[in-house]
Amino acid sequence: MADSAKTAAPRYGFGDFVLDRSQQEVRRLDGSVLSLSPRLFNALLLFVEHAGELLDKESLMRALWPGLVVDENSLSQVVSSLRRALADDPVASRYIQTVPRRGFRFVADVTALSDSAPEVDASLTRETGSGTAHDSSRRRWLHLALLGGTAASLGGVALWTSRRMPRADDPARSTTLAVLPFKPLAVEARDELLEVGMADSLIARLSIVPGLVVRSVGSVRRYAGIDQDPLRAARELDVAWVVDGSLQRRGDQLRVTARLLRSTDGSAVWTGTFDEQFTGVFEVQDAISARVAKVLAPSLEAFTGAHPGVAALGGTRNTDAYQLYLAAARSAQDMRADGLRKSMALYRQALEVDPGYALAWTGLAETHRRTLFGADARPSDAFEPADAAIRRALALVPDLAEARAEQAFKLYWFDFDWAAAEREFRRAIAINANVAAAHFGLATLLLTQDRRDEGFTQMRITRELDPMSPVYNTLEAGYLLSADRRDEAKVRLNRALDIAPGFWAAHCTQALLDLADHKTDQAIAELRRGVELADGTSRPLALLGMHLARIGQREEARDILGRLLTLAKSRYVSPSSIAVMHAGLGEVKLALDALDEAYLSRDTRLVFLKDDPRLASLRQEPRFVALMHKLKLDGFGPGLAPL
Repeated sequence: MADSAKTAAPRYGFGDFVLDRSQQEVRRLDGSVLSLSPRLFNALLLFVEHAGELLDKESLMRALWPGLVVDENSLSQVVSSLRRALADDPVASRYIQTVPRRGFRFVADVTALSDSAPEVDASLTRETGSGTAHDSSRRRWLHLALLGGTAASLGGVALWTSRRMPRADDPARSTTLAVLPFKPLAVEARDELLEVGMADSLIARLSIVPGLVVRSVGSVRRYAGIDQDPLRAARELDVAWVVDGSLQRRGDQLRVTARLLRSTDGSAVWTGTFDEQFTGVFEVQDAISARVAKVLAPSLEAFTGAHPGVAALGGTRNTDAYQLYLAAARSAQDMRADGLRKSMALYRQALEVDPGYALAWTGLAETHRRTLFGADARPSDAFEPADAAIRRALALVPDLAEARAEQAFKLYWFDFDWAAAEREFRRAIAINANVAAAHFGLATLLLTQDRRDEGFTQMRITRELDPMSPVYNTLEAGYLLSADRRDEAKVRLNRALDIAPGFWAAHCTQALLDLADHKTDQAIAELRRGVELADGTSRPLALLGMHLARIGQREEARDILGRLLTLAKSRYVSPSSIAVMHAGLGEVKLALDALDEAYLSRDTRLVFLKDDPRLASLRQEPRFVALMHKLKLDGFGPGLAPL
C-alpha cells in the first residue's frame, strides 16, 4: 500500500470495493452499498489504512472498544462478520489473513483515491493498462470512484441523489441514534418514571423518521441515573448520535434541558432548555424531537421536516394517563408474573382515563403476550384479551406499527397462520422499521421455515435495535447453537448474562452450550440454576427433567414429571413441556397424547414442533406426522429451534 494511502485519504479502493470515509460506507463494483454496522466499518477502515501490516489482537480490541474490556470472542465475531460481508474465504484469505496466536493482516492491494475527479482520472490512467483480470477489476472501481468524485464536486446534491437510499429494514445503512433517560437535576426530587418516560416518548416520535435508526427504550433504561455517561452509552449502544438531557419537576413546574451529541467527539450540535407546566410536557417532547430530526435531516432519507402529531403516534395528551402508561411499561420490564399482572392493571387504569390511548392498548396486548413466557399463561387467556386490545388500537391508529406487530404474533403463535403472520410482520416493519418486536417475530418465523440467511439478518437487526435485551441476545444464542454456530452463540449468550445475570432462560441456554461441549455436570447445574431463577414458569423444570432422563437419572426425572402433572391440576402447564418429559422417558404414547392436548390448547411451542430436538424420537410416529400435516409445517424444510 502506498504511503499516501495511509494518510487519511477520503476513499480507498481494494478488490471489488470502494470505501468512502466521509460517507462511512463501502460500495461494491455494481454501485450497491455493503451492509456494515458502524463497528464493522471502523474495523474495515482500520485494516485498510494499515494494509499489509500485522495488527495484533490487543491493539485491535483497544481501537474498536476504547475504554471497554472485551474478550477475543468479540474480536473474532467482528472479523468473521467482515469476512462474510466481503465474501472472503478464511482459508484463501483474499482480504483478511489470520496470523495464528498473534492477530490479523489485510492482504488485498489498497489504493488511496482523491476527492477530485481529475486526480481520480489520473489514478485510473496510472493504475490500468496491463489487461489482467486484476487490473480490470481495479479499473471498474476506479470508474465508480470517479463518478463519486464528480458528484462530490457539485456540492453534495448530486452525490445524495446518486447514492442508493437506505432500506427501511437495514439499520447499518442509516443514521443511528440513542435517546438516554433524562438525568435528574436534583436527586432529592427525582421522578424516575418521567426520566425514562421522556426517552420513551422521544424514541416513539423519532423512530418513524425515515432513515433514522433509534435504539429501543429497553436498551437505554440501564443508563438512567445521575451518573450517566452519554459517550460510554453511545459506544456500548454503537450509535453515531445520542440525545442527552436533564429534567427537574417541582409540583406542576417542569424544567427540561436536552442536547444532541456527536458520539465521535462528544460535541453538542444542538442544546435546548424548556420551562413549562407539567401539562406542557408533550409540547416539550414535540419540540425536542422536531429539532433533533431537523439537525440530522442532511443524513436522513427523504426527511421533509413534517412531524406527526401525538394522536398519529398512538399517544395521549392526558398527563394522568401518560404517567400510568409509564408505570405499566416499567412493571412489565422483567417479565415476571407479578410484574406482568401489575402492568396489565396499570394499563387498564390508563385506558379508563383516556380510552383513545392506542399505545396503551398496544402495551396491554404486549403484556398479555409476555405472560406466555413469564407466567405460564394459557394461550387463549393471553391472546383473546390481547386480540381485543389490538383491535381497539388499530381502530384508533390503523398504521400503528407496534399494534401490527402484536397482531402478527397472534396470527403466528395462536392462529398458526404462517403466511398471514409473515405479511403482518412485514407490514409493521414497512410502517416503522424501528419496532424491534416486528423484526424478532419475522426472524423467528423465517428461522423455523428453513430461511436461515434472512432469518439471521432479521435477528441481527432486532439485536441492533435493542442491544441490551437479554431476551433477544439469549434467543439469538439459542438459534446460533441450533445452527451449529457455537462460537457465535457463546458471544451472544455472554452478552445476555452480562446484561442480566439472573435471567433464567440464559442459564438454560448456557446448559445447552455445556451439553454441546460434553460438560454434562455443568449443564445440569445450569439447569438447576435456571429453575431457581424462574418465577411463574415451569419451562426450565421440564427442561431439567428431560435432560436428567437422558443421562439416566430417571428417578429424579419421574419425580419432576409428577410435580408438573400435579401442578397442571390447579393451573395451566404447557402440554408441550409434559410431552418433552414423556419423550425423554421413552413414553411415546403419553408424549403424543400431550402433543394432541398442546394442539387443542394452541400451545405456542408448537411453532417449533418440526425441529424441536427434544421431540426427535417422535418424528417418525404416524400421529406426529399427522400433527405436522394439520399444522401445515410439513411443507417447510429443516428449520431451527431455540431452548
